[in-house]
Amino acid sequence: MALAACGGGAPAPPLVPAARAAALSAEWWNGAVVYEVFVRSFRDSDGDGKGDLAGLISKLDYLNDGDPATATDLGIDAIWLMPIHPSPSYHGYDVTDYDGVNPDYGSSATMDTLIAECHKRGIKVILDFVPNHTSIQHPWFVDSATSVTSSHRDWYVWTPTNPGWTQPWGTGPTWYQVSGSGPWYYAVFWSGMPDLNWRNAAVRAEMDAIAGRWLARGVDGFRLDAVRYLIEDGPGLQQDRPETHTCLGNWTAGVLAANPHAMVVGESWADCDRASVGGGREHPRLAAHGSDGDGAGRAQSRREHRHPCLERRGDGRGPLAHGHRGGARGGGRGRLVGDTAALWQRDLAASVR
Repeated sequence: MALAACGGGAPAPPLVPAARAAALSAEWWNGAVVYEVFVRSFRDSDGDGKGDLAGLISKLDYLNDGDPATATDLGIDAIWLMPIHPSPSYHGYDVTDYDGVNPDYGSSATMDTLIAECHKRGIKVILDFVPNHTSIQHPWFVDSATSVTSSHRDWYVWTPTNPGWTQPWGTGPTWYQVSGSGPWYYAVFWSGMPDLNWRNAAVRAEMDAIAGRWLARGVDGFRLDAVRYLIEDGPGLQQDRPETHTCLGNWTAGVLAANPHAMVVGESWADCDRASVGGGREHPRLAAHGSDGDGAGRAQSRREHRHPCLERRGDGRGPLAHGHRGGARGGGRGRLVGDTAALWQRDLAASVR
């Protein structure tokens, strides 16, 4: 069964049998198909109008029933869960508790059940992790904003006056005041997502510890959100900084020390040759994904053929082409992201050097 992605642009090339050079690693994601799930719009198990983890569990056999002899499932190899943590936003990218589970989705026990049920079927679980910023409602930021002497003050970036920097991709502001007065805090995306201070050793240690706790619970890797923006050095010097590369490399090394087979992929909306993780400088196992420019892509089950644009990418464009298949209370809808051997492993970095 072919899965055609929705999207504009030129018609996708016809599906053909996959053919590419051997990967540089025998890790599990080479040749794997990863299926992205926005839990809120995937499957509603209790009729409240919101997708949840129990609904996802109920559709796992649709994604992969664990039996390679059957042809009634998609045959995916891994699921990538968009943020499942507590958050004031529907999308979840402004986190208030990195260890918790959004109550709209279920409980920590339900999450543990999902991981176990996935593993029963041979499905790996990739967690969306947001290291650059938190919600303004996160207890760390609430404490940080109370006083210059608070225990979390230096977990965020503060200044007594407004430096006036704009966003690196436009003209929007990046410095804000709590309640419109007092010192200014840095937030590259918007005021509700204050940036963490990755120059603070305590922040780096906690990010390491959070990853370790989720690995201990059984997740098989991470998709890192907004990896280009961890460190800022001034106006116009707010992305792809040398210290960002160092921080990502050290964090990835810690993940692999805990689980040598964990997959780590960074979101980097940039050309491959200048993506913050595109050249393998952080760690040979940390690759990047972004946009291929036309916003459309196609992929099929691992048991079928693969789309050529999802194979080894050496054309200088962004490394990921994907389309979206979504719908509230859908019977197993999400996003199929293609051949991770080409998209998410270090042979990608080698192909664009």
